[in-house]
Amino acid sequence: MLFPLAALLPILFWPGANTIAPLLRQAGISEIAVPPGKTEAWKNENGLKVDIVDLDKTIKLPAPGVDYHTNEASASRVPWVNSNGWRFMRQPNARFSYYVKGSGAALAAAEAFSFDSNAVIQTDEAGLAPLAVMLKFLSTLPPLEGPALADIGFVDHGSGLDAEVMNLLVRENLLFRIVRAPDSDLKLTVELGSKEYSSKNPDVLEHQIRANLGDDRRLIRIYGTSVVVAHVMGGSGRLRLHLLNYGSGRGTIVGAFRVRVLGSYDKAQLRSFGPPGVEVTEFSPGHEATEFAIPTLKAYAVVDLTQAQSASARR
Repeated sequence: MLFPLAALLPILFWPGANTIAPLLRQAGISEIAVPPGKTEAWKNENGLKVDIVDLDKTIKLPAPGVDYHTNEASASRVPWVNSNGWRFMRQPNARFSYYVKGSGAALAAAEAFSFDSNAVIQTDEAGLAPLAVMLKFLSTLPPLEGPALADIGFVDHGSGLDAEVMNLLVRENLLFRIVRAPDSDLKLTVELGSKEYSSKNPDVLEHQIRANLGDDRRLIRIYGTSVVVAHVMGGSGRLRLHLLNYGSGRGTIVGAFRVRVLGSYDKAQLRSFGPPGVEVTEFSPGHEATEFAIPTLKAYAVVDLTQAQSASARR
């Protein structure tokens, strides 16, 4: 029997033979997508939901992760985060597909889920178990209503330069939303090619946007790591921080990194993909901002913040 593809939870795309069905069950995968013309072979595989996906009608994504480049000034290895966040924001109604091997399949699933995107993930046999564990973890997260939050409105004209700058904004945790015109609810509007943003250099533009926004006005700032990207959603006194460790292919972040969030919150609950029992530390709710530390991060975690009642009542 064929079932519709789940809207937001990523699923495995498997183009090969159904001889792998026992391995899928062993890994805990109960839902897959297959190419057109392959469903007949799977129809008798009890316990597996099967959908049809034509990869040629999806937007193919590069594998998320980190590249390391040598910094000529310091001879150090500088991490470059490869995130698809801006692609999801540019085409929120599209269906996406990944081809990611091994443990990278888990990060791909978390990335698509964090940005509330419809994606299928093709992987190899080594990626089945990590993907299954991540999908199980994602399915246990309680829903939290509210839109994605941003500081910046970005007018996207569809150009390559727009794409490069949006990519930099995502990896630098400068939260933005694509808009058609200035939005009074946002702190800053950016339109490349305008008098204020006339440079053709993406790095120059990113630094200019950061300066114009001002670090003190940023909804979220992360200290102590350059490979974690945050996506923030919520409202009405509650926030959910999706934290993606794009360096997870090289291992778990061991050693706390700090997070600063605008607003006063009296509770933080961490749900982490990885070792159980991990909690936020050094929790410090201030009048203007709340700070805390994440002691370790494997590939993905969410932090749910609840606003102090007194602050919520004043709004």
